[in-house]
Amino acid sequence: MEFTELLHKRRMTRSFRPDPVPSSVLNRILDHGRRVPSAGNSQGYDFVVLEGDQTSTYWDTTLPSDHRETFRWQRLLDAPVIITVWANPTAYTKRYSRADKEATGLGRGIEAWVTPYWLVDGSFAAMTLQLAAINEGLGVLFFGMFEKASKVAKVLGVPDGYVPVGSLALGWPDDSDERLGRSAAEPRRPLEGAPDGVVHRGRW
Repeated sequence: MEFTELLHKRRMTRSFRPDPVPSSVLNRILDHGRRVPSAGNSQGYDFVVLEGDQTSTYWDTTLPSDHRETFRWQRLLDAPVIITVWANPTAYTKRYSRADKEATGLGRGIEAWVTPYWLVDGSFAAMTLQLAAINEGLGVLFFGMFEKASKVAKVLGVPDGYVPVGSLALGWPDDSDERLGRSAAEPRRPLEGAPDGVVHRGRW
């Protein structure tokens, strides 16, 4: 798929068919996700992948059964794969404690980082996973764990200190349900121009 086409096909899918994703396809997506740039090549991101019946572990933790009848996106629960993305701040402080990075002072601790690059790099990975899935013809939805993150981490055995980046549901889209999310009608900001343009040339 051409890159421009890929970007224009990107949308959030909330209705899935339960058909499994072949291992070869899923492995390609995961491999693309690990190849993103990271500060100091720290690679401080990890993916916990749930397939098939394993996905019930996620939903049982984040969406108890007594809340499911009123859940707007019932077919989201049919997604055959859920990937949770986690960032590891310690990977960055350890990397920047080494001789070639020590002068930066960023090895002293996470408080030394004005920008938490573990979240930047974890977000790079999450976005790449989304684009890789779409490139394979799959649908994908990125969503947050929010107040359920600690419970998800415990259930999935995520080590202490890891920070949640988000969750991705992916699988074959169910095109019979084409309802859009409530935010889909929000207009995209223009490339440039006051007052809403994204690009500011020379200065704000």
